[in-house]
Amino acid sequence: MRLDQVNARVGARRARLLGPEGLHQLAARPTLEARLAWLRASGWAAAVPAEGEPAGIEELEAGLREAQRREVAWLLEHVEGGGARGVLAAFLGLAEADAVNAVLRGVAGGAALDQTLAAAPPTPGFAEAPLRAAAAAPSLEAAVAVLTEAGHPLAPALAAALPERAHHGLAPLEQAVERAALASALAACRRAGEDGRVLRAHLGDRIDARNAALLVELAGSGPPPEPGALFLEGGRRLDQARLASLAGAPLAEVQAVLAATFAVPPTLSSPWGAELALERAVLLRARREARARPLSVAVPLAYLLERRAEARRIAVLLRGHAFELPAEQVLDLLEA
Repeated sequence: MRLDQVNARVGARRARLLGPEGLHQLAARPTLEARLAWLRASGWAAAVPAEGEPAGIEELEAGLREAQRREVAWLLEHVEGGGARGVLAAFLGLAEADAVNAVLRGVAGGAALDQTLAAAPPTPGFAEAPLRAAAAAPSLEAAVAVLTEAGHPLAPALAAALPERAHHGLAPLEQAVERAALASALAACRRAGEDGRVLRAHLGDRIDARNAALLVELAGSGPPPEPGALFLEGGRRLDQARLASLAGAPLAEVQAVLAATFAVPPTLSSPWGAELALERAVLLRARREARARPLSVAVPLAYLLERRAEARRIAVLLRGHAFELPAEQVLDLLEA
């Protein structure tokens, strides 16, 4: 199917997303049963049980992941043309890096298996079984060994960075994974014309968001010994010199810079809240690109980013109800 035809169908599918108003209506439902009933009448009906309540929140999160996986598979099946298809595949490859890093963080933090997998996006290019096995590993070294044995494309970068963990913690492994995924995506940009330029712009925004999230994590800890090595190259808004000067700076200073640079709330101080706010900033840029280039791969890219962001917020709502989080705290996360 030609990209203009796919984009028309993507527009129809996007119209079935909840959007900010729908998310607030979902949040207003007083019970988990009421929220599930509301979702069954929405575009997310396939992600929740047809009737009754699930065995646990993990089953709901697995349903959201599976719905995402099916949507990605639909796009890959219908997009024709080597350039557009290659760019879409390269974009989806970034989810591999996100999934691997989610597994690394879960293993390092001793998180439960289902909780770790819930934080990992669907990975259409690689089987989930090795990721599940890696998430169940007793140590980071064992998790890297599982991925290496399975032939995961990011395993070589992980193995090379593993010795740095003793000196710098988890950051070198996450950065190695991200750099390897970005290098692969950048290679796809060079031979895809307008669609390649669309992906390159998104990569710059992604790099900025990753670097900004790291600034929040480092805030208040004092200047690190080698700040330049911590940050990804190729961002569009914060150059390496500015990043190095902000690394370890007081939180208020970091917040002020990020608020001015990304138009995010200056009061967000937690890594999770910052991640959601920066994700929204990247999504807003992707939407503008899709409006400016309606016949390009920008349209499905923005749709997939929007759908993934909405799935995360639905999971927050459902998990927030399960853990009886205050309504105002849940709404703060939705606004991020």
